[in-house]
Amino acid sequence: MMAQRDYILRLIEEMGAVLIALRNAILRGGAPPGEVENTLRRATSAAGMELELARAVAVESLTDMVAPGGEVEPARCWVLAEALMTDGADLMQRGEGEMARSSLSRAAVLFELVAPWGARLTGFPEARERIEEIEGMLDRIG
Repeated sequence: MMAQRDYILRLIEEMGAVLIALRNAILRGGAPPGEVENTLRRATSAAGMELELARAVAVESLTDMVAPGGEVEPARCWVLAEALMTDGADLMQRGEGEMARSSLSRAAVLFELVAPWGARLTGFPEARERIEEIEGMLDRIG
C-alpha cells in the first residue's frame, strides 16, 4: 500500500513539474494550444480528476473534488490548482479574459485549501506565492 502511495505521489509531482514548465512556455508564447489542452487533461487525469469537470462545476464543488472524504488531499488539490492556473494563463494569452478569470479564480480557491500545510511536494513554491501570481494575472486581465 505504501509503495502505491509513493508511486502516486511521484506521478503527481511529475505532473506538477510538467504543468509548471508548460505554463512557463505559455507565458513566453511558445506552447501550441493542442499541446496545452492534452497536457492539462493528462495531468488532471493522473491526479484522478477531470479537467472539464473542474472547469464547469460551481466553485464550492471544487472542494468536494479534492476532499471526497471531507479531508483535502494536498497533492491532488495542488495538481488540479496548477492545471487550472495553467489553463487560465493559456486563456489569458489567447485573449479569452472571462474564461481565464474563471480558471484562475478556481485555482486560487484550491491553493487556499493547501496553503495551511503546503503541498509537501519537493521543489514546488508555496501556495501563497501561487495565489499572489494569480492575483497579478487577474489584475492584468482587468
